[in-house]
Amino acid sequence: MTAALFTPRSEDWRALASLVPYRLLLVALLLTLYGSGYAPEFLLRLPTPVFYLCCAAYSAAALVLLAINYYRHPGLPVQAHINLGVDTTVIGALVWSTGGIASGLGALLLPSLIGTSLVLAPRLASVHAAAATLTMFGAEALSQLAEQRWSISDFSQTGLLGMVFFVVTLVASYVGQRARRSEAAAERMGSENINLSDLSAHIIEVIHMGVIVVDAQDRLRINNLAALQLLGRSLPPNRPLHDAAPTLSAALQQWRLRKHAAPIHLRAPASGTELQIRITQLGQHPHALTLILLEDTAQLREQAQQITLAALGRLSASVAHEIRNPLSAITQAGQLLAESTQIDAQNQRLLDMIQRHAGRIERIVRDVLDLSRRDPSHQQVFALRPWLVRAIALYHESHPTQIRPIELTDIDANIRVRFDPEHLQQIVFNLLDNSFAHGRHAAHPVLVRIAATPAIDTRAVTLELHDNGPGIDVALGERIFEPFFTTHAHGTGLGLFLCRQLCEYNGAHLTHARSATGTTMQIRMSARPPADSSTAPGV
Repeated sequence: MTAALFTPRSEDWRALASLVPYRLLLVALLLTLYGSGYAPEFLLRLPTPVFYLCCAAYSAAALVLLAINYYRHPGLPVQAHINLGVDTTVIGALVWSTGGIASGLGALLLPSLIGTSLVLAPRLASVHAAAATLTMFGAEALSQLAEQRWSISDFSQTGLLGMVFFVVTLVASYVGQRARRSEAAAERMGSENINLSDLSAHIIEVIHMGVIVVDAQDRLRINNLAALQLLGRSLPPNRPLHDAAPTLSAALQQWRLRKHAAPIHLRAPASGTELQIRITQLGQHPHALTLILLEDTAQLREQAQQITLAALGRLSASVAHEIRNPLSAITQAGQLLAESTQIDAQNQRLLDMIQRHAGRIERIVRDVLDLSRRDPSHQQVFALRPWLVRAIALYHESHPTQIRPIELTDIDANIRVRFDPEHLQQIVFNLLDNSFAHGRHAAHPVLVRIAATPAIDTRAVTLELHDNGPGIDVALGERIFEPFFTTHAHGTGLGLFLCRQLCEYNGAHLTHARSATGTTMQIRMSARPPADSSTAPGV
């Protein structure tokens, strides 16, 4: 038996307090019988002053017990002993003065024994039963001595009453003990449920995935902050889903018709975010809840990109080990042959071919290694126009002997973007190199124009690089972004692929836009309001 089971509860104090009305009711009943003329003969044996004095004392004791119960001092076990002591004394005196156990007044101790046993351990309750039994035996013995009689049957009745005391006391104690155990278990379960509920709510709130739960009537029950951000609107509880998010509601109805496990893709009208939606019904009963998980497609692409980069990292290590070492030997052998004075013109052409293609392989290996060793994206928020001015100046410094005209249009100075500055510099420089390398035209020199246009909702901005060259064949389409695809004899086919990978790595997207003349490359990236900005980083 643990002590925790007998920690006083409010129910235990109320059980003791409930004995007070019983005592007052008992006094009122005795007074009524005594004064009505219908009192039993054994009750009339008491002298009137003694009877009224006993009733007054018992009533006063009941009120005192009520007062100490209210203040809960002394402790519960002590008060239980005091309660039973008062009742045993008063009722024992009544049994003695009314002719012994034959009066039947000894049974009046049963409610008091039950009330005190409910709040005590079985051992203490047994002590109460023993005390009450001994009191009844003492009262019976004193009564027989006073009347100078000897009755074995009365002592037998007293023994039977004592047995009843023990049975009732133990049953009441075990009932109280069981109730305390059940309440303790219920409290533990309630506490565990609260903890699990708090834990679930915390997980739902901190998870990066949007979480929405609707009931069988498609009313909103649970949602987290990520869901609000992805949808770009509030989701009040108990509101119908078709009112709060009509597009999402339509996707839910589509899922219910098809019951397919494949994710659903849609664009949130308010936020413009491309979402991947997974829906699961939590149970098969008619009132089952439905769980809707929202994921940002851009984030999924970024995760896939990180996996791709990791795989390329492992591949590049193998490429560097298996190709670069023999390639160095080939290059060195070519250099040694070039120093020979006995090479004719035909062999010189073959030697030039070896050196040219060896250099191309070297560039491919270098580009793959650059891609695989990509540093983590350190995105910053900065003003786009000042950054472009510095980037163009740095680009001209890196090509001092070449004329490469670049025109920067009137870009709004308030446009701020979120991007890794080093990654953006590499992308812009690569696109500029492509324009000046592939945009040569006999009629006019190459000119690259850079512009930036914010989206209508100001959540994104499109950086555009347009040259006046011959343009890219429409039939090539997206193939230009495939790795190792090139239309130039000396190209590696990794430049645009690397640029797109870097864009995806920063939550942006690089596309080739069709134009009437020349080539247009567009980078759609995240924009930030002026208040959410930092100092423009250097390039």
